[in-house]
Formats: sequence, structure tokens, C-alpha cells
Amino acid sequence: MFSMETFYQRYQTQPRDLVVGKRAFRFLVPTHLEPFIDAEDVFNAFPLWTKIWEASLALANRIAGLPPQHGQRWLELGAGLGVVGVVAAAFQHEITITEYDRHALDFIHANAHLNGCTPNEIRRLDWSQPDLDTRFDRIVGSELIYNENSFPALRTLFLSLLKPDGEILLAGEVRQTSAPFLDLMQADFRIEMARTTLRSGADSTMILLTRLRPKSPLPA
Repeated sequence: MFSMETFYQRYQTQPRDLVVGKRAFRFLVPTHLEPFIDAEDVFNAFPLWTKIWEASLALANRIAGLPPQHGQRWLELGAGLGVVGVVAAAFQHEITITEYDRHALDFIHANAHLNGCTPNEIRRLDWSQPDLDTRFDRIVGSELIYNENSFPALRTLFLSLLKPDGEILLAGEVRQTSAPFLDLMQADFRIEMARTTLRSGADSTMILLTRLRPKSPLPA
């Protein structure tokens, strides 16, 4: 069972305050990256989950504006620190939050507790060996498509876990991998895209919001 006391004993953290959908949130992030980096190979499983990415903020704001529907089940992939999933749960969406990194899962539990929300489930998910047997009405994720090697597994997840009338909402910066990802998905999904810009002081980040809906019928 998760314990905030044990969490604080194990990790050094710092808070980051956010406002999403006119509601205040506080998320804990690691103070230092070093405990999560493989000293022998810093590029092996680099802890990208330790940062709150701009794409997560863009997707969280999108979700905050969606009215909850009773009985509709959501799934978040690659949740990182849990910003998207925690915001979804706070706005009364029934969501299962998944991550692969076990440290990240601890932070997701802590951030859900800190913000007083209760997701349906927080669990570990290996994209190459998924152990979910439920189909979802909506799958969401931010910054999932930076590594082309993961695209086949991601496509398989989408096809196996999304309901035939469901949809996928993704957010991420525009990258060189964006086009190959869309090329792979277009055979099975209708694709809609929109761009939004997040500004912080003099800095701005362009975020691509992508909506995928299955073509009929979905392949088995």
C-alpha cells in the first residue's frame, strides 16, 4: 500500500504549482535527476518522466474542458509524473493511469494523494507485454511519439485497448518522428490535428494536439 510518509523518506522533492481549468494543483517533482540515471550509460532509459512537459499541460487543459460522462473509461499511457491523469481524475473522469518506471509510479501516487483525487487505478504497464484486458472509451498521452522503435507496440496497444467508437487524444511537440507516426496510424485511424502555443514569459512552445478515431471496422 502506498504511503506518503514512506514516499517522503525515499525521495527528495520540490513542489510545482499549476492552474488547470481555473483549478489549482500542486505536483511534486524530483529535486535531483542523479538518483534515476544509469551512471554507466546516461542515455539508457533516461528519466524523461521527471519533468512536467509542456505537452502535458496542453493536454491537461484540453481535458479539463471536457464534461465527464458516467461510465466512460479512460486510459493514460506513459503518465510520467501524472499531470494529465491526475487532472482528469480531479475533473471527474474515470481514468486508469499507467507508467513503466516504478519511481514514476510512486510520484503519480503521491501527486494523486496531494491533489485529493482518486483515479480508478494507477498501475505499471509494459507496452511490449501489456496485461490489460479492458477496452477504453478514450486513450490519452503526452510526449509518447519521440522514439520510432516504440511505434509498432503503441499501434498494437491502440488497436487492442480502444473501443470501436472510442478516441485517442495525444499531445506533443512537433518532432521529426511526428510524420512517421502519423503515416503508421493513418491506415487504421481518422486523424485530426490542431496546434496550440504555450507561452511562459518570453518563451513559447508549439504543441501538436492529435485526435485519432478508428476507421470502421477496427482490425482484430
